[in-house]
Amino acid sequence: MDKILIVEDDISLAQVMQTYLEKKGCIVANTLDGEHALKWLGEIDKPDLIIIDIGLPDMDGLELCKKIKNNLSTRKIPIIILTGREGNDSRIKGTLDCKANLYLNKPIEFEQLYSAIKSLIEKYREEQSILRNIYEKNGNIGPSDRKLRP
Repeated sequence: MDKILIVEDDISLAQVMQTYLEKKGCIVANTLDGEHALKWLGEIDKPDLIIIDIGLPDMDGLELCKKIKNNLSTRKIPIIILTGREGNDSRIKGTLDCKANLYLNKPIEFEQLYSAIKSLIEKYREEQSILRNIYEKNGNIGPSDRKLRP
């Protein structure tokens, strides 16, 4: 099952997204602000994808995205930024500076959102599988397994 974290301060929108995604078989957690999202991401069980509203009460959604992408334990998690803002300034900053994977305008078409979620999670899992295979191949030789050569 896909695990999704929604960071959205519009409670009604967050609940509608959660209900829709749960009907599609996803496990969904909601938080209203960036600080709670960062605490949640500090847990061991990470989400497969994060949806962030750009206008959060405690920090800009782009700032939250940047913090997530700069953290070694969360940087590979795909992020979708939601905005009601017009123009390309935020979109460009979100893509280049914050490394958001996708930028969507509100109002959201849920079928498009779900299609994007599935695509991003599939790519994320493929990358994780490749990294895991590399680690397993190289993981057999740890510092304690290396023999000193004369």
